[in-house]
Amino acid sequence: MSLTSGRFSWLTVVAISASLAAGCSKSGLESSFVYSAKTDSLIPEAQSGIKGQAGVKKMVDDRFGNPQHLKAWSKLPIDFGGVTASVGETPSGKAVKEILLQFEEGITSPSGDAVSSVQFVGGAAAGETAAVLSWDAESGKATLVSALTGSPAQGDQVVIGGGEVIRNGRVLYQRHCSHCHGTSGDGAGPTAEYLNPRPRDYRHGVFKFTSTNSSSKASREDLSRILKYGIPGTYMPSFLLLKDDELYAIVEYVRFLAMRGEFERKLVTELSVDYSKASVADQTASGTKRSEIIEALTAFLTEDFSDVANSAGDELAEAWSTADTEEALVAPTVGRVADSPESRRRGRELYLSKCADCHGVSGEGNGPQTTIFEKLPDADALYPEAGLHDEWGNVTKPRNLTQGIYRGGRRPIDLFCRMNEGIKGTKMPAFKTVFSNEDVWHIVNYVLSIPFEAEPGVSPGSIAPATPVAPAAAE
Repeated sequence: MSLTSGRFSWLTVVAISASLAAGCSKSGLESSFVYSAKTDSLIPEAQSGIKGQAGVKKMVDDRFGNPQHLKAWSKLPIDFGGVTASVGETPSGKAVKEILLQFEEGITSPSGDAVSSVQFVGGAAAGETAAVLSWDAESGKATLVSALTGSPAQGDQVVIGGGEVIRNGRVLYQRHCSHCHGTSGDGAGPTAEYLNPRPRDYRHGVFKFTSTNSSSKASREDLSRILKYGIPGTYMPSFLLLKDDELYAIVEYVRFLAMRGEFERKLVTELSVDYSKASVADQTASGTKRSEIIEALTAFLTEDFSDVANSAGDELAEAWSTADTEEALVAPTVGRVADSPESRRRGRELYLSKCADCHGVSGEGNGPQTTIFEKLPDADALYPEAGLHDEWGNVTKPRNLTQGIYRGGRRPIDLFCRMNEGIKGTKMPAFKTVFSNEDVWHIVNYVLSIPFEAEPGVSPGSIAPATPVAPAAAE
């Protein structure tokens, strides 16, 4: 049983060595998670709390920790790592250095190399983490480096190797990812400002290229595929040479960062209407005393904020768990339509009716929508730059389909997913309510032909060459 079972409400993950976590950005000793600009838009009392009541920052820190001391919130569907067991018959006395562990049916006793620590989550020794000197997998006996301060009793629950996956993911992420995506997953690593498109900001919990439907999160498989093969046409490289367990650990850590960011955003949403700096300024300008606003905030933090946090965690758990189910996957109701000149011509007709406004008549990514000035999402003003903007506020140029480079993958099913379900976080819409699955396949066939055909169904080699013109006679 992993720490994701929900049996334990709180577990602190083993601290990561600063020397291992250094990566290409700040050292492990200096690195820290940053809070979003939306959190900073709140008044200080809503950010940091008041009169002993937690504000947004403490709520987030209590559940996720910091880069050096991560925390495992078992409500979330993250494989933090570790195997659960219970204490068997243990010698009595205060200086306990040897314990026998028992595992539930179906759980294999870890090998010797896998047991470096034991975390006690119940009984007199609850909260202690003990380093293991030696481990006998056959008998289940762990010899500890030093005696426990508390005396465990038979049946007390423990975790072996707690936090191993998330700890390894943190180290690998710092080494391979943080220089672009940042320590917090905010897409603001030291090299990010030089990249176009910008690295993904995970804190929205939104990933563009998925195999899941438009209302679902990215699955573990989606994130693993991006890590393995990269994103063509961007600076996101392939990490195919990493081992499978290393890729898995990075995926879990990226999910951890995404859920941390989403949790913070949900808390801020609950507070921003009444307790943002702008809102408080408007209220005080209208005659409300600031002391009255703070009194109301204190009452909310005392009586309701914990319930808000728990509800936010429940929502995250459900959304991210659902993404890994079969029901969330895009499943065409019909197989791919045979690629033929007739299919491509039909696909072009459909393309011109709905796609050309962004991608252009010839598919060069230069449709008329790329010249408009869009409205800012949170203000009654326009973006300063013309063009389409994504959820992160970046200008996104529609794909130039004549190049044959598809960031979400070039398999026919990849293009089907993009067209049928849209691209999350962008202006690329889902056409599943507009076109039948069969028609979407026609568009797929047409789009895949664009780099190679002068017109649908007519390849360049099949176009009759021009009749040569005889040179003029010399005078």
